[in-house]
Amino acid sequence: MSRLKSALDRRHQQAAPLRVFFRDDDVDEDESKLRRLLDIFLRRRTPLKLGVIPGLLTEAGVRLLAQSVNKAPDLIELNQHGWRHLNHEREGRKCEFGPSRTYDEQFADIALGRTRMNEAFGSEWFPAFIPPWNRCNESALQAIDQLGFRVFSAKQGNSVATGYGFKEVSITLDLYRWRGGASLKPVKEIIDELLDQFSRLQTIGVMLHHKVMDEQVFYFLDSILDTLASSPIVRFNTFKSMLSEDEQL
Repeated sequence: MSRLKSALDRRHQQAAPLRVFFRDDDVDEDESKLRRLLDIFLRRRTPLKLGVIPGLLTEAGVRLLAQSVNKAPDLIELNQHGWRHLNHEREGRKCEFGPSRTYDEQFADIALGRTRMNEAFGSEWFPAFIPPWNRCNESALQAIDQLGFRVFSAKQGNSVATGYGFKEVSITLDLYRWRGGASLKPVKEIIDELLDQFSRLQTIGVMLHHKVMDEQVFYFLDSILDTLASSPIVRFNTFKSMLSEDEQL
């Protein structure tokens, strides 16, 4: 991690603050890996955003997430991750909210997801929408705008959502490759990506998937968090805290 620390030191000398957020997707039930991930962030008092799949959410999952938010409301943020994380495309890339579906169909599913989130968590979740597989079409963007979501979060470079009432805050780094099954990228590749982003971005978003994390990834995540936390220029954020900061500018 010495290369990351050196890059952060250089940025510190330039008086260039860095906003960082972590987003864990595919949250639906009470799992040991999810509990371990929550513990890692809570022990460090570091914010974590959780993309919750409303249509697959179990009652045990609701209890765990509600307890976590109750324990640390400024650190654990719940967001909506689609509806049921289903692929509706017969050809091309997987998508829950893509070209095979009408605006009304997409609006209905996103609204069902929002209702389930409200039933499960009341006001204790933040209205950010994360499309499954980090992609959706214009109809979905129009629907989440109409439904009053405040943030849209996909993957930077997949699309640019402008002209809406919500703000796009997408992830910039995925630790995994997904073609042919989830596999951790080589550590050097991840470090190189982070170094490049340190040099040109003000906000860095790291995507996690607790369901596929193993000992190697948990160890690597520990190291990254320790390195970032050691720098005075790094500010860890939730979507809510980022919007609040932007509104004060």
